[in-house]
Amino acid sequence: MVDFLYGSKDSDSDRAVLIEYYSSQCMAHGVYLVAIAIGLLSFIGVLPYFWSIAFFSRVVLLGFVSSILLMSTIHVLGRALFWSCIASAVMRVAPKKESEIKIEEGTAATSLWLLHQACTEYVRKKHKIAGAFYTAQIWEIELWFIFFIGFSLGWLVLSL
Repeated sequence: MVDFLYGSKDSDSDRAVLIEYYSSQCMAHGVYLVAIAIGLLSFIGVLPYFWSIAFFSRVVLLGFVSSILLMSTIHVLGRALFWSCIASAVMRVAPKKESEIKIEEGTAATSLWLLHQACTEYVRKKHKIAGAFYTAQIWEIELWFIFFIGFSLGWLVLSL
């Protein structure tokens, strides 16, 4: 903790590298949001052509596309929130000690890795919603399936 207070060069360069990495992740997720917006506008543009498809196929297809767009939006917004929170956390957290983390066999605990681990732990504890998107994978599939069923039922009701 002492070298953190006095601004060691190694710690400062690690922070600069991580800020650059976290910022690039924020920008990438912003581009993903633009791509999703384009997909949504395209979906709205081709919506009138769905009425020529058979009823059951139309309901399944509309539910499928709607749920994919919604889940993609939720995932990308959550990840953008996570990366923005972690980018601000890198300025104020102290790097973890090597004894505080599990190290896989054949790997080394670099100062950059220790600082990254401290940042992710800080965001997971302080910003619980953003921290949930750090390793969000299996619940996305379950939620996507629930949205698919919900949107299919919604399109079914609207089509009747």
